[in-house]
Amino acid sequence: MNQLRNASWMMERGHFVQIYAQKNSPIAKATIENKIPLIEIKAHKNHYDFLRAWQLYQILKSNSIEHLIIRATFDQSIAASVAFLSKGKIKVHFFMEMDFGSPKKQFFRTLRYSFFTSWNCPLEYLKNQVLNNTNCNPNKVNVIPSGLDLTKLTRVDKNTARSELKLPQEKFIFGIVGRIDAKKGQILALEALMKSTFNDFHLCIIGDPTYNENDSYLIEIKNFIRINSLENRVHLLPNQSDVSVVFSALDWTILPSDSETFGMVTIESMALGIPVLGSRAGGTNELVNNLKNGLLFETKNSIDLAKKLDMILSGEIKLNHQEIIESVQKFDHHSVCEMVEKLLLS
Repeated sequence: MNQLRNASWMMERGHFVQIYAQKNSPIAKATIENKIPLIEIKAHKNHYDFLRAWQLYQILKSNSIEHLIIRATFDQSIAASVAFLSKGKIKVHFFMEMDFGSPKKQFFRTLRYSFFTSWNCPLEYLKNQVLNNTNCNPNKVNVIPSGLDLTKLTRVDKNTARSELKLPQEKFIFGIVGRIDAKKGQILALEALMKSTFNDFHLCIIGDPTYNENDSYLIEIKNFIRINSLENRVHLLPNQSDVSVVFSALDWTILPSDSETFGMVTIESMALGIPVLGSRAGGTNELVNNLKNGLLFETKNSIDLAKKLDMILSGEIKLNHQEIIESVQKFDHHSVCEMVEKLLLS
């Protein structure tokens, strides 16, 4: 979705843009829906698929493409091959979406990265990961955040939003927004709810399991709610198309993930003035400024999460609505697009 959004914004700014994707893939369907030119390509192997690389190079060349932007690690090999085949005429830019699980200093990776014109990270901590865990030329490594069209995020009256989502009007509501997945920590938040000294607040979990994967974790969540008789305090809702309504219905957003590279949920919540209680890991640790736009708790620690819930519920934490909104203005898509343009033109 970040790739799609950026392509759409760059088109609006007058650039010639095409998206290359496999036929009938989710990104291909979304590209057509958003009226962005789509070029269908065949699936390629993660490594050394020189035939597909040659075919892709020919397509890019015939379309006079100068810059190839990728976001997935499994596209790195074919993109590097395209840069090689074009003798550097097609510039490859990697926009990092996931953090490193281990160092990437093997010779074949170092050679591959040498063909990249730039390696772009959404946050400073990821740039440091690249510098420490690869042999990539430091001069190629930049920080360019993922962007949001902040004009599309408009605060809705809380009572109206809660009525639309069928949530109780008078309760203090924490919300978890995003994919239903063990790494997203929904059950950790349920455990913290049980350990809190307050017993009158509610938790709303909004999202769906990953497409084409089983729903065993969702079943586990439902069993936890049933066993602990939390049906009246925990609300399970499917993914909602209007995030403005979702966040406007909440008092705080909880981000209990094991680690988020760059939590778009965090930015969306703050853009609407809703503070975030986030896990002290990954990008959340950089995005959430303690007592300015939210609060941090120790990762995977339900006791500390419960303690932070109590601090919020007791009224001990007081945040300024406008300061929360201002903290994410740097992620406005116009600013991000200007950074991308400066990169490409250089």
